[in-house]
Amino acid sequence: MKHHILSLDGGGAWALIQVKTLIKLYGANTRGHAVLKHFDLVAANSGGSIVAAALIEDFTLAEILALFTSESQRRTIFSELPWYKKLNPSSLFFPLPRFSTAKKYQALIAAFTQYGSKWMRDIQIMGKNNQPILFMFVSYDYDRDRAKFFRSWPSLAGSVTSPYVDISLIDAVHASSNAPIQFFDQPAQIAGGQYWDGGLTGYNNPVLAAAAEAIAANWKKDQIAILSIGTGSAMLPLLNTRKNNESSTLFKEPQISSIQNDIKKVAATILADPPDSHTFLAHLLMGGRLPLAMDECPIIDSGLVRLNPLIQPRGNSQEGWVLPDGFDEVQFKRLINLDMAVIAQADIDLIVHFCELWMQDKVHNQAIRAGKDFICEIGFARFSDAIEKWQSYTLTPLTGQHHDHSRQLL
Repeated sequence: MKHHILSLDGGGAWALIQVKTLIKLYGANTRGHAVLKHFDLVAANSGGSIVAAALIEDFTLAEILALFTSESQRRTIFSELPWYKKLNPSSLFFPLPRFSTAKKYQALIAAFTQYGSKWMRDIQIMGKNNQPILFMFVSYDYDRDRAKFFRSWPSLAGSVTSPYVDISLIDAVHASSNAPIQFFDQPAQIAGGQYWDGGLTGYNNPVLAAAAEAIAANWKKDQIAILSIGTGSAMLPLLNTRKNNESSTLFKEPQISSIQNDIKKVAATILADPPDSHTFLAHLLMGGRLPLAMDECPIIDSGLVRLNPLIQPRGNSQEGWVLPDGFDEVQFKRLINLDMAVIAQADIDLIVHFCELWMQDKVHNQAIRAGKDFICEIGFARFSDAIEKWQSYTLTPLTGQHHDHSRQLL
């Protein structure tokens, strides 16, 4: 018996990338339950939690996409605070929140009317192996300073600080999708506790938590396939490696430490390195190998498929770096500077453009581990290769781990 896991990163409105990926796999008019029937476990955080809830609600994928691409629907979730709440002397030094936690909660209630009020344990949607799908949403317990995993089942992996609790789907999603500091104005008040976005725990990409749940459930490693879908990430060469003829837009500039910048960085760490590390650790946990030499790359033997577009130049440190196909310098710089709470329609359109270039293999796919010049050592460098591998898992049974030593470079 082969088990399939769907892992959905956080990323605010960038979660439209996840929906477009699912549309590529299953079709725009396919309903959520028809997608979910391909999986046994779904783990999600933040924007990914909203996608997962919409799948549970049985929206079509086109309807889920509209939650992020329709400005009117997007603004119900990201409801901006009135101007007078943004006038504060401290705003000269510290970033102020932009959105209302309370109004986000009301928007979730209005959106998910069929399953939203159900206890998670009562969500009985049959999955790939004709058993109820296991659902897990990640949050940060503000009172305990610990990760909180809201599950639909009493998992053996549950710890003393994160035991099973009865909670509604809407409350779990609300707690998981509540980014702090420069985004939402207060913790989510649910189940007698206070919660911030699960990204604060390092689980913006919940794939490692999902893999741990599979091991705790005693699923055989060589019979597990994980589809981990991200929401875009920037990975640029450092500015001190730049050649004179290369645009500075393509490089990561040194960061200046200040109270204001450091607070902004703390807020942004929910999207930073831990999600990359957790994909690599999940690969190892599932029995994946490390390459012994570059001639072996890429390694793809763990059953883990990572799909995530990278904001990254094309080229290498020897021959130089250039813009990826389909971008001008203004677009590329704008894309780098967008945060996760994208509101303006022009910015959403830019993310859609970025996603479509990725699906055409004109933008790099994130490796599970990359080496010098971002060369893929583990995983898939191209969207088309990653999709093909996932489709092979869904069409044919895994008969054991296998090795593919073909080299993939864009």
